[in-house]
Amino acid sequence: MVNPYEQYKRTTVTTMTKGELLILLYDEVIKKLNHSILLIENNDYKQASIILEKCRKIFYHLMETLDNKYDMSNELMELYLFFNREITKAASYKETKYIESILPIVKDLRETWSEADKIARVTKG
Repeated sequence: MVNPYEQYKRTTVTTMTKGELLILLYDEVIKKLNHSILLIENNDYKQASIILEKCRKIFYHLMETLDNKYDMSNELMELYLFFNREITKAASYKETKYIESILPIVKDLRETWSEADKIARVTKG
């Protein structure tokens, strides 16, 4: 028997626009970065490392979806690589300062994409 909640989630994701999916990924990575800060502060380094690896995977996915015909894609690629380096440092050195340094930038990017998605919807509508 299919779990109704899982079916709802699957349907929701498959009907989202690209902008909505992108924002969802940013929301997820922000949530995980915040969670990893708490885990590191509570000396749960193993779980923090697992959560941080999930963040890295999200950024790798975002890198794979970039369209290189746009100049902005190169800049985003560099930013995502930077995020992953800082996440790796946070996991390796077990310090929150690396996460805290990128979190505001990730949040700003999320807001920028959210605004761009709103503008795109108005333009299409």
